[in-house]
Amino acid sequence: MEDDIARASSALIELAHAQVPDPKRSKLGKCVYFIRWSCSKLEMRKFFKWFGQFIGSFPIPSLIAFAMMLSLIGFAFPMNMRDQFRDGFTPRDSKAFQESKRLREFSGLSGDPMMTTVMLRARDNSSIIEQDNLMEVVRLLQHVKQNISVSSKEKEHIFYADFCGHHCRQNDVVEYFALELANFRNGTSSPNLKSNLTYPMATILTQKVHLERNFFGVNTSFNVERNYTNIDYCELILLTFTADISRPEEEKIAAQWELAVYDYASTRSKDENVEMLVLGAEIVDLEMNKDSQRMTPYFAIGFIGAAVFIFISSWFSLFLYGRLSSDFRGCGMVTANMLLPVFVCVVPACAILTTFGIYGLLGLRINSLMLIMPFLIMGIGVNDSFLVVHHWLRVRTTCTRSGLLGYVFEDVGPSITMTTLTNVISFAIGACAPTAEIALFCAGSAIAMGFAYIYTLLFFGALLAFYSAPEGTPEPRKSRGRKSVVNFFDEALMWYAKMLQNNIFRIVFLLVWIAFNVGAIVGCSSITSKLETEKILPHETPIKVPNRIIEGLVWSEYYPVIIMVHRSFDVSDKTLAAEFMQMVDEFEGLEGSRGPNSTVLWLRNYQEYFDFVAAGIIMHSEGNVFDDSDDIKHGRYDNSQLEGFLESPMTKHFAGMMMVDTKESPPIRKFSFLAAYRNLTSWDDRIRIQEQWRDICARHPNLNVSIWNINGMFVDQMLSLKKLAAESIFATLAAMVVVTFIFIQKPVPVAVAVLSIGSIAIGTIGYISIWNLDLDPVTICAILISIGMSVDFTAHISMYFVNCPRREDGHPLSSFDRLVHSIGSTFWPAIQGNASTVICVLPLVALNNYIPLVFVKTLTLVVMIGTVHGLLLIPMFLSLLPSSVLEWDLLSSRKQAEKVAIDRSTVGHELLQVDACATKSAEEPLL
Repeated sequence: MEDDIARASSALIELAHAQVPDPKRSKLGKCVYFIRWSCSKLEMRKFFKWFGQFIGSFPIPSLIAFAMMLSLIGFAFPMNMRDQFRDGFTPRDSKAFQESKRLREFSGLSGDPMMTTVMLRARDNSSIIEQDNLMEVVRLLQHVKQNISVSSKEKEHIFYADFCGHHCRQNDVVEYFALELANFRNGTSSPNLKSNLTYPMATILTQKVHLERNFFGVNTSFNVERNYTNIDYCELILLTFTADISRPEEEKIAAQWELAVYDYASTRSKDENVEMLVLGAEIVDLEMNKDSQRMTPYFAIGFIGAAVFIFISSWFSLFLYGRLSSDFRGCGMVTANMLLPVFVCVVPACAILTTFGIYGLLGLRINSLMLIMPFLIMGIGVNDSFLVVHHWLRVRTTCTRSGLLGYVFEDVGPSITMTTLTNVISFAIGACAPTAEIALFCAGSAIAMGFAYIYTLLFFGALLAFYSAPEGTPEPRKSRGRKSVVNFFDEALMWYAKMLQNNIFRIVFLLVWIAFNVGAIVGCSSITSKLETEKILPHETPIKVPNRIIEGLVWSEYYPVIIMVHRSFDVSDKTLAAEFMQMVDEFEGLEGSRGPNSTVLWLRNYQEYFDFVAAGIIMHSEGNVFDDSDDIKHGRYDNSQLEGFLESPMTKHFAGMMMVDTKESPPIRKFSFLAAYRNLTSWDDRIRIQEQWRDICARHPNLNVSIWNINGMFVDQMLSLKKLAAESIFATLAAMVVVTFIFIQKPVPVAVAVLSIGSIAIGTIGYISIWNLDLDPVTICAILISIGMSVDFTAHISMYFVNCPRREDGHPLSSFDRLVHSIGSTFWPAIQGNASTVICVLPLVALNNYIPLVFVKTLTLVVMIGTVHGLLLIPMFLSLLPSSVLEWDLLSSRKQAEKVAIDRSTVGHELLQVDACATKSAEEPLL
């Protein structure tokens, strides 16, 4: 009480000084002085005391407000569960998004092309081009194109031909190859057509066709008896079904069709020798969602485990503070108190459901990361309730219920507000990230943390008002068993405080802490930014096999890029054509290029077509076909044969790569071509080639060139990960520093807390790297959580150490007494909160999937590291400092010597309304 009166006196004196400007100060100095004085008078304790008294006096309105917010749960179901795996982790301002935008502009589409990949191979490892196998491949190709359909509101049966656009014939090469191979084997091939099935460039019906885009794992050799082909063995035939999306309805249709193909492949008999594997963006999203839904039983196990621990630890606290003794049975409070752990569990559960309700109300989707959120909130969201219960048990039972709750909220309100605010801010910073999937997860987690805090005050506070013993209930007497337990823990606390003041222990711990940080820094420096599809996919999903084939076989042999020229082009313009061919040479000259034979370039085919037509009209004196570069150099080509070229059966597929308007001059308004590469087996290789492609485009601004590759989004994800992580981490740390300073307001304890937050963050990042985790979007989410949680471990102990009560003579407590007070106020709630967090997420280990394991590892690390910092490092370090240093306030407007003595006999009661319950129970344990 004396301490409250002293604070009230100081407040009145400083208010008087603040109202009298110092004539020596400048206007800027007066402004700074006023801001400093205002910040120093943030009386949150006073506000929370009033708020607690209000809740204690009017619990019913609080419960009504809680019920109104809880009604949002009605919008939670059914959930719109959907992932955006391909581009959801890529920053919206990345080059890949700009390249996708330019592709849509080039094609006149509303979305990126949807590509469904079908892989066919023999189960008995025989060559897929053996006669029976190849005939089955052709049958499956025709079945997919002609028999698999989906429905919409406008049409009952929609086949691939209804939305394939210019891509309908992209797999015709396989049918032509199968037909011509059958003719050769049967001896019915026409010798006049001069066909050959040479890999990688075949000649079918006098036209050159590329086989390397559809045939993979090919072994070649020359065989005189089989002179029509050089293929000895082919492991895989790949079919690509592409859909141009010009309307949102077409995107839904294409997605449904892709899933229909996947269902057909999944239901085919395993007795069929030709195995059919399907992969596409919608299939990946479907499998990710199916795996996420498997978390439900694991959440139930985690919830039950955490609930059991909460019940046991809470009942132990009730026993320790005598709330289960016979003294409370007469007023019927024993049964009520035993139900208290139920509502500790209800608070985070309601916050989780309310968050899903808000997402449903706003029409937001739920991604796979969002289904990790319940585990986090269930583990972290109970921390505030534990602290509230702990202080509620330590208050005298003889005061009014409103007074009791007012004191509890005054004591814990600022502390839980600070920790909740830091958690919400850390998630809010993540929600501002330019990556859609991370933003969805972080926004949901921030909302859930905020509601857990609100429900703790409104719902849990109102219940405590009901569960508090009636005014006048005597303090519980200590039974022999309870007394022995209390004495044991009190002695343990005293021993613990003495250990923290032991110099030998301090030196040993300091050396261990230095070694810990050195290891963490080494881990941070060695962490790599890598996003491997293989590890993110669910552990037991069937699409891991086709994904492995794509990355290990297909992309190692054929890795294409689309190059778009967004300007008009005149075939007869020698200067423009020369610059364009120079750029083509640069693309074909890169390491890993398959060379000109694999480049799909309309200009070269047009030159061949032009020469063919010219040979029938104007005979060349040499009687041969001119070399491309010579023809362009001498300007022998023009735009006159474009219409016939695009109508020819063997070249009309180029119409999808060109925009031609014969009414314009020149008629070619824009066009694209395709270059192919090989041996790009790692993501480092794919990142390197992507940057080289972009460099070539930048060197030819006159051509207005852009590129598009199916992995562009993933490449930019990896390129942006370190920058995104650094920005998010530094922004979060800065926010933690500001919040900590506002609430603690003492520079030295703030510095110690900030140092600990930084140490916890660096330790978590460093040791997840040592624990074989890479820097990817999932680990970034987990790191943001760890930074927010790190304040929980530092804030409570720092606030209680600094703001502990003074002695009766007005002098500050000794460092040992401060240790006993701060550790006794926070140790048990900290253990309860940390243990419940780990218990709740631990069942996710059984899933053995990458995303859950990242959160389990990260949360386990941050709990272990944070507990050591909060219960060992911070109190040990603060106990080394004298009270004058600890209590030095940078924001104080006057020195103590300038304070004017006034009568303290009444001002404390009038201003702060100090009552009889603002003291702890005389019989309470120290812990």
